[in-house]
Amino acid sequence: MKSLTKRVLTSVIALPILFFSAFFLPEYNHPLLVLIILVAIAFGTQEMSAIVKKKGPISSVAYFSPLIPVIAYAERMALGEEIFVFFFYIMLAAIAFSLEVFRGSANDFEESIDTLSRTLLVMTYPALISIFFLNILFLNNSSAHIALYFALVFGEDTFAYFSGMLFGKNNRGIVKVSPKKSIAGFVGGILIPMVFGFLASLLFPSSFSFSPVLGAVLGAVTAAFGALGDLVESTFKRSADVKDSGFIIPGRGGILDSLDSLLFAAVPFSILVTIFEML
Repeated sequence: MKSLTKRVLTSVIALPILFFSAFFLPEYNHPLLVLIILVAIAFGTQEMSAIVKKKGPISSVAYFSPLIPVIAYAERMALGEEIFVFFFYIMLAAIAFSLEVFRGSANDFEESIDTLSRTLLVMTYPALISIFFLNILFLNNSSAHIALYFALVFGEDTFAYFSGMLFGKNNRGIVKVSPKKSIAGFVGGILIPMVFGFLASLLFPSSFSFSPVLGAVLGAVTAAFGALGDLVESTFKRSADVKDSGFIIPGRGGILDSLDSLLFAAVPFSILVTIFEML
């Protein structure tokens, strides 16, 4: 089965599940979607650990990082904001630093900085960044915002792919880490989400409190960060000399191969929507 066919089949199965979970039990802050996110982050952390460990060891403390989004969600449910989750992240880091005092003596501490750097990377990506993903679930009219978020991210991925196939043959190689990426693909992947954001605000003003122009800005920035997330993960994989983060998703590779854009795009989407609602 060709990669494109696998990619289409995976999207046909995954997208309805994600959109259904966005509207199922919204009064409880989307528990089905939360469960999907938490499970994905747990698997993603394992994949990231395997990638990073190809460059050297990490502290076992990093394997506790999937608890970060669990604590963040519990805090938002109970307190309405995240406070202790950042203390938890710093505590894990402090424990990893402390353990290296003893573990590092095995090689006279020559690899201690590298080991701790790799550990912090695993703790940050994907676990810590996923907090922005969870924040979307707590926005006003969260179901509509979740649907828009998925439309922007998957729109960027889909239209960048087809724009690159149709118009990108002579303008590829703009980014060395992913030589098949093209200028045409990047432009197509940004323009369509801009239109989505503009139309969402124009057609559904009761769900989105920002103007169509700000909706277009939201679409463009979210799509750009989605594309950047894909390149960042490609950087990790190229550094570790691996093709895919895993093999769990047909046509796409591992969990991180599908989470990369979603994770990075959630950062500006969550922040910008919060800011736009205050304007």
